[in-house]
Amino acid sequence: MKRLKKILLINWLYFSKQVIEVGDVNFLTGFNGAGKSTIIDALQIVLLGETNARNFNQAANEKSQRTLDGYLRADMDENNPHSRRGKDFSSYIACEFWDNIEGKVFVAGIVFDCTNDGNRQERFFLYDGVVPEDCFIREGAAMDIHMLRAYIKQEYGARGKLYDIQKEYRDDLLAKWNVHNEQVMRMMKKAVSFKPITDIQKFITENICDIPEKPDIMAMQQNIRDYKRHEQLAKQQEEKLAALQEIARLYREMQQAVERWQIHFFLAQWGEKEKLEADIRQQETRRQQALDELTETGQTIQELTAQAAQKEEQREALERDCVQSDVFQEERRLRDQKGTLQQEREKLVNEMDKLGLNIRQVALRVEKLHTTVQGWAPDESLCCVQEAAATARQACAAFAEAGREMFARPLALFEAVQDAVERLSSALQDAAYTLNRRLADLQEQSAQKRAALANLKKDIKDYSGGLLALKTRLSGELERSVGCPVEIDILADVLEVTEEAWRGAVEGYLNTQKFYLLVDPSYYNEALRIYDRIKKDFGNKSFGLVDVGKLRERETIAPRKDSLAQKIKTDHSLARSYIDYLLGRVVCCAHVDQLRQYKTAITADGMLYQGYVARPIRRDWMEDAFIGRQAVSLRMKRLEKELGQIEAETRQWEPVGKVLASKYDFLFTPYFVQNNVKTAQESYLRVLTIKKETEEIDDRLSHLDLLWLDTQRQAIADLKKEIAALHQQKEQRLKQEGQLQETIRQLEYGTLPELYQKRTDAEERITENFSQEYQQQTGIPRYQQELKRLKKPAVVSKNFSGQLNRTRNEQEQAKKKLFDARAAYADRFKPCPFSVDAMDNGEYEAEQLLLEESELPRYHEKIKAARESAMEQFQNDFLAKLKSSIDQVQEQVRSLNKALKQAQFGTDRYQFKVGRNPDYADYYDMIMAPELMEGDAGLFALPFQQKYGDLIQTLFDQITMSDDTQLNARKQSELQQNIEKFTDFRTYLKFDLETTDQNGSKQLLSQTLNTKSGGETQTPFYIAVLASFAQMYQVNNPSGLANNTVRLVMFDEAFNKMDSDRIVESVRLLRKMGLQAIICTPPDKLSDIMPLADKTLLVNKDKYRMWVLDWGKEVLRT
Repeated sequence: MKRLKKILLINWLYFSKQVIEVGDVNFLTGFNGAGKSTIIDALQIVLLGETNARNFNQAANEKSQRTLDGYLRADMDENNPHSRRGKDFSSYIACEFWDNIEGKVFVAGIVFDCTNDGNRQERFFLYDGVVPEDCFIREGAAMDIHMLRAYIKQEYGARGKLYDIQKEYRDDLLAKWNVHNEQVMRMMKKAVSFKPITDIQKFITENICDIPEKPDIMAMQQNIRDYKRHEQLAKQQEEKLAALQEIARLYREMQQAVERWQIHFFLAQWGEKEKLEADIRQQETRRQQALDELTETGQTIQELTAQAAQKEEQREALERDCVQSDVFQEERRLRDQKGTLQQEREKLVNEMDKLGLNIRQVALRVEKLHTTVQGWAPDESLCCVQEAAATARQACAAFAEAGREMFARPLALFEAVQDAVERLSSALQDAAYTLNRRLADLQEQSAQKRAALANLKKDIKDYSGGLLALKTRLSGELERSVGCPVEIDILADVLEVTEEAWRGAVEGYLNTQKFYLLVDPSYYNEALRIYDRIKKDFGNKSFGLVDVGKLRERETIAPRKDSLAQKIKTDHSLARSYIDYLLGRVVCCAHVDQLRQYKTAITADGMLYQGYVARPIRRDWMEDAFIGRQAVSLRMKRLEKELGQIEAETRQWEPVGKVLASKYDFLFTPYFVQNNVKTAQESYLRVLTIKKETEEIDDRLSHLDLLWLDTQRQAIADLKKEIAALHQQKEQRLKQEGQLQETIRQLEYGTLPELYQKRTDAEERITENFSQEYQQQTGIPRYQQELKRLKKPAVVSKNFSGQLNRTRNEQEQAKKKLFDARAAYADRFKPCPFSVDAMDNGEYEAEQLLLEESELPRYHEKIKAARESAMEQFQNDFLAKLKSSIDQVQEQVRSLNKALKQAQFGTDRYQFKVGRNPDYADYYDMIMAPELMEGDAGLFALPFQQKYGDLIQTLFDQITMSDDTQLNARKQSELQQNIEKFTDFRTYLKFDLETTDQNGSKQLLSQTLNTKSGGETQTPFYIAVLASFAQMYQVNNPSGLANNTVRLVMFDEAFNKMDSDRIVESVRLLRKMGLQAIICTPPDKLSDIMPLADKTLLVNKDKYRMWVLDWGKEVLRT
């Protein structure tokens, strides 16, 4: 066999140069961080043929971050003073193997050339020979790639090689090992980075068995796609045929709808024609009757005209006789005279009525005004208006209800009204002027108070009389005079009332004194001189300038504890002195009875006792709040209240002002009284005279002899009635004549021509739409039936005309359904050259016939052939290959189990189990079905199809897509996953590891994996791994050439969870299988492991230097 004999490390992390000789069972030990994994990672690079850092062992510390550059440049620790970063150097990892069968040696390794700029090159190498004594070091430095290439070429020629491609190196290394399966390298990787088995199924299939190639199903997929494509095409053709059959059905329905509409249309038109002919006959008869009546009416009109002319001559003769008589002439004269008088009277009466109406309106106007002004609140400015209105009302009372007889009254009454309304107008004007001034004053007060309120809202008190301006002027002048700012305060601004109940007493008592100005006593004289100079600019207002300095000099200021001064608080020393002086002797009394006990005393509600006089302080002084911060809110409340009062007063007077300002036309001017009224009085007298004259005319008319005249007039009146009656009869006849003429005209020029035209149109429609054959054989016989049933042509026409819309809609709907079906057919089965809106169905019927008799049968034949081909390939390329793979794996497991029978682990024996996967049992049974291997029918045998036909179809659907199916990314991924799954023999198998103890009890690893201790779970791992390596290295192959293989296995942190007995059994099993092992283990297992090992290698580390010591068994004994 081929065994590893020597390991060489040059410039690998903290190993500058290290040669490690190994035996069959080698234990690599040392404390954590000493460098055990550093050696293992180096071996992995050479043995796996990869430089990928992902292969570096992380079993000891899974969070470690190891990099190839870190190993080469020794800078995993930034503080390493011996780091090779920034230097040019070469590193080596080399392994020397010995073939004890052929007696040959070969070396496998890798060289790294690293430059100071951080770049590197590496080359794997193989040669038949030993590691040189100089360990590839010449002149104190390791050979670079160029030198190594020359060395190997010179020393070994064709028996050595440097590799540019890692894959070539791996292939040649496996050949050197006599192992022709790259799975051994994957197994090495798993063994090094040991992790407990968590998935026994995956572990066995990936590491124990040689995985056969998956079936190539591309050809089968293509045949399945062909079969499905033909099946789909056939389905499309069947759908096409179904669509054509539906079109044929819809075409028949349309034809039936057309025929129904056609017969209904014929019946409606024929019935209409017959009805029109009946109407024509009826209207011709009516025209003839009208002509006969017209002739008779004309004769009657002539007779009535003659009679009326005769009677008119008689009437005219009687009227000439009347007009020529004396009585008639006198009557006319008197009646004309009476008419003239009546016209004069009517004119005078109208003028008096109009003037009387105006006077009554004035009286009503005065009455209304009187009512309004009497309703006003008593006020001195309105008394004159109210008195004048009462006088005017009394004067107008006599005319308020009077008619034209008012003009019979004396003129003095009218003059009295004139005088009263003049005084009323004057009073209104005076009151209006006074009220306007009052409203203007209210508006001015409102504006002032609103401005003051606005300043108060800005925290500016509304001091009056220019106090603030004086303060500002005095302060400025004083500053300029003394050369520095001097504070001047208003007394009210620096005081605070401590008890609001006493505010009114304080405000009222101080009155204007609270507006006095305070100035520092040291500047008082200068302030006084300035004030004296500028006082005229402020109207000599009585604003005081308090001399607190002199006050303090001359007065003893000791305020009483019960004085009004105690009701005031201030931090201003000048104000304090002055207030104590003013109010310190004014005693506060709770009751008025206490006032006389003191020289000066006051109550909270403002009753003052002073100088032996008791008097109340004015209420407005008390309410005029200016003292302290609270004064602002009090002032605002007071101003808001006063504004409310002003607004209320304004609202009260504004309606009065509108009344006073109105323009009143009282009519009673001097001109009106002296002219209009006098004229009306004269007219009144003239009307009385006209009445007498009219009565005299009526008397004279009553004495005329009118008997003969009345007889003549009666005769004339009778004749007029007769003439009127004749004219009325003539008018009726003329009207009748006109109506008859209009009837004849309408019949001859309207109704009859229209009926004749309609009949012609109906006949033309019938001729255009129906052939003579259809009329005679179908239409007219059906019409006779309907006429017999419905009795009248009009009823027939109406009945079927009413159905035309329905049958027309049915026809259109049927046509639309047909055209829609054709359009859908043309859109679905492109290209389609057939006309969608053709009224015949020939093209579609021909296509239907072609499908039924030719194309569909041909597609069914292709489907059958494609299915048979797919099934044949399914049997040969899929099922047979899967069965072969399953048989092969089961045979491998049986072979492995034979080896395991000889490898007992303590009292336990292990066997791998393989059987069908319950989740895919149906598929497994189909693959392994004996029917497939029996007879010629195989897959096509009826029993097999009956049993597995649906399962085959399901499998086809999962591993194949149709040619015309465009899959999205998710569907494509699912399809690929299905192909991977169903072409993998492992899908159909279930693997496990069975343990049999000394009592014959059996347990499956899959059932106990999560319940056993760490050592118990490590044991199956080693058994499985060792069995796997033994399988791959063909340890039990009886052929000497075949089993001359490498036997190397590596484990890191191997026995950290095993007890001593398990460790002994593990090593014993390893030796029994003939394997060579390098096992990393912590020092705490040294006493258990060292007696079992051929070599114990102790890895040491001192700061940034690593080295390996060879410990023999004699060391342990000592």
